Amino acid sequence: MGLLVSELKGAAVDYSKPVPLFKEEGHEVYWVGSYEEYIFRCNAYLIVSGDKRVLLDPGGIQHFEQVKARVSQLIEPSEVTHIVAHHQDPDVIGSLPLWLKLNPNVTVVTTPRTQVLIPYYGFDRSKVNWLDVSPLDDTMLELEEGALVFLSAPFLHFPDAFVTYDSRSKILFTGDIFAAIQQRWELVVSDFEEHKNELTYFHVYYMASNKALRHFVEKVRPFPVDAIAPQHGSIIPKEFVGEALDFLEELKCGIDLLEEESPARALIGRILKNR
Repeated sequence: MGLLVSELKGAAVDYSKPVPLFKEEGHEVYWVGSYEEYIFRCNAYLIVSGDKRVLLDPGGIQHFEQVKARVSQLIEPSEVTHIVAHHQDPDVIGSLPLWLKLNPNVTVVTTPRTQVLIPYYGFDRSKVNWLDVSPLDDTMLELEEGALVFLSAPFLHFPDAFVTYDSRSKILFTGDIFAAIQQRWELVVSDFEEHKNELTYFHVYYMASNKALRHFVEKVRPFPVDAIAPQHGSIIPKEFVGEALDFLEELKCGIDLLEEESPARALIGRILKNR
């Protein structure tokens, strides 16, 4: 079957179930995120590959029951072997203590700076198995076929943020990069021109600078990316990936806007009008 993302554009989706994004023998990727009437929806993803069950950005405490229910339709939640935390925000990883109760032996994949912060959600750091993500971009998790490659994304928006590239599915899981604030959410982007507005509203306020965005884009361009899966907003299918990278490469944000008006101001009225 392979990649299924483009087939989900405009499709009727049952969000009470995990949504398959990629399926081949020995390797499957699912959306298992939260579904709620909120402009800041959270996506979580599950990769099942050989003996690895990798949960990416499982979400906040309020998302735990939803995400667990979807994961339960695929595997026992206690069988999750790795949890990836792309950064430390509560909407990304606030539910981690609850996942650790289900499986105290799970390995948490994150950067050292994030590792310092997330125990404040309420667990003993010394009792957790950690896989440290290096800023040198040489950290990988070997799978039965292929690997997850962890790439640093400094100051987007956390100083030690990173992203995950799945070499088998060619999906790039980007955390808050390519996140969007949407009144009318869809799982997969169908109109990228409209989606640019939704990306702009998020990035100009949350990302550090265009220099940081350019550094990230230059790093990931050599990878064959068939889909971009952010933690907020819609998944970007293959046909829009190049345009999405071009868009971020030119976007001014963060400190670039200290002395000029934000391009997001013109979008605020449109977003509020559609509420």
